[in-house]
Amino acid sequence: MRTIIIGLGGIGSDLADKICRFLNYKNGHYEVLMIDGDEYEEKNLERQSFLGFGKKSEAKFKELSKKYMNLNLNYSTNFINDDNIKNFITDGDIVLLCVDNHKTRKLVNDYVTKLNNISLISGGNELTDGNVQIYLRKEGKKLTPSLTDYHPEIEEADDKRPDEMSCEELHNVEPQLLFTNITASTIMCWSYYNVIQGNEVPSEMYFDILKMAVDPKIRKVKN
Repeated sequence: MRTIIIGLGGIGSDLADKICRFLNYKNGHYEVLMIDGDEYEEKNLERQSFLGFGKKSEAKFKELSKKYMNLNLNYSTNFINDDNIKNFITDGDIVLLCVDNHKTRKLVNDYVTKLNNISLISGGNELTDGNVQIYLRKEGKKLTPSLTDYHPEIEEADDKRPDEMSCEELHNVEPQLLFTNITASTIMCWSYYNVIQGNEVPSEMYFDILKMAVDPKIRKVKN
């Protein structure tokens, strides 16, 4: 089983450790691929955990490969884009999408709709609230709605992917809160566990840390 973590920011850096810890102590062969072209910098200290500055995917790989030696860990210092996505995501993968822009969400969503078997779990948040979506395909059929079915802001994304941004644009990100990032990461872990167990899952979960609430949604699949 191969798990791909795309984005190692506030959500992904926390999620990577949780997923690797869980898989390291299970029987079987597990591969985890971490993908992020961004740099870990001083501005990230308040909500992200890395052993050193530099490329996030490489730094996280060095950290986790020492802790979890039963896993086949790999990394890429690229951003996902139209040209390279086929080199990273293949049929049968579990994809944990932890990005902060709709254009990358649409790119990944549209690509996996062409695959027969895929599990895509996407998490994102604003300052104090957010959502996690679960898109499952089995034998070429949708089991849950895609990321775009009920989200026109993803279908009609007009923002930029990180590979399209200038250094200044990458630096000027919206403020994030550690506790909200951890909440998104935790709900993605819930989703991951239920997916690999074959349990029924909602298509989306909204959360709000100020209300201390999680609201699951079960929606019909759109053709």
